[in-house]
Amino acid sequence: MQGFVIDLISSDEVCSLRGRAQDGRVAETFACDLLWPDGEQRRSYLKCFTKDRYLGVVNEVTGYVIARACHLPVPEHAGVVQLSETLIASLGMVPDEIYPYAFAVSEAPGSSPNSRFENLPHELTVRLTRQLLSGWHGAPRLIAFDDWAANEDRNLGNFLIKDEKNAFIIDHSNLPVRLMWTDQCLDPSGIYQNQMMAIMTYEQGLPFDAAFVTRAAKSHPDALASAKTELDYWWGAFLGPDPARLNSIGNFFHTRAKQGEERLSHTLHLLAV
Repeated sequence: MQGFVIDLISSDEVCSLRGRAQDGRVAETFACDLLWPDGEQRRSYLKCFTKDRYLGVVNEVTGYVIARACHLPVPEHAGVVQLSETLIASLGMVPDEIYPYAFAVSEAPGSSPNSRFENLPHELTVRLTRQLLSGWHGAPRLIAFDDWAANEDRNLGNFLIKDEKNAFIIDHSNLPVRLMWTDQCLDPSGIYQNQMMAIMTYEQGLPFDAAFVTRAAKSHPDALASAKTELDYWWGAFLGPDPARLNSIGNFFHTRAKQGEERLSHTLHLLAV
C-alpha cells in the first residue's frame, strides 16, 4: 500500500473519542483523536456504517481518491479503520449491526454552510454560500468532479469553508448515484443532478467562465489513470465478492471520464440558453 493516499488503520490507533458529529446523516460520525501511520496523533473523524449501508466505506474511499487525483482540497489524511467489537461497543453501538470497517479523515479547517449559517432560511444560506464560493478557485473543479462521480448529494453540510479563497470537500458516502448503488443504476451516459452547479447558479449564472468547468472535466482521464492502481485495490477489497458491482463501477468511472467534457459542455449550453 506504499504510495496510496488511503491508510489502513487498526482500532488500537483510535486514541480518544470526543462525541458524535452533528452533520452525520447516513452514518454515525464521531470526533476522535487518531494515531496515523506517520506517527502523528491528529483530531479526526470516524464514520461508521450499519451493515445494510456497508457500501458507504468504499464510496468514501472512491470519492477521496478521485478528488485527490483531481487536485481538489480534501482533508490531509484519510484511512480505512478496522473496527473491533470493543471499539464498536465503546461508541455506543451494537457490534452485530455495524459494518466492521469505517472511514476516517483528519480534521480540516473551516465550517460547513449549515453550521456557519445556522438558523437562517435555506434560500438565504444558499445565496450566502454562493457568494462565499464565487472567488474559490476549486469551484469549477468541484462541479466537474460531482458530474463525473454522479454525486447528487453535495448538500450544505459536506464541504467546509475556511474563507473566500479556501474550502475543503468531505462526505462522499452517496456516490456514485446513491449510497447502496447497484450495477443497474450506474448508467455511464446518465445525466445526474449536480447540486454544486445548482448552488453556483442560484438566482443567476456561474460567477466564473464556464470554460473552467469543461477544462477540469478534460483532465479526468489523466486523473483516473493516476489513481487506477489504488482504486482497483480498494474496489477489489470491498467489492470482490460482488462481481456485478465490481465490474460496473470501473466501467462507469472510465466511460464518464472520457465523456465528461462533452457532457458538461452540453449541460452548460442548456443553462446559458
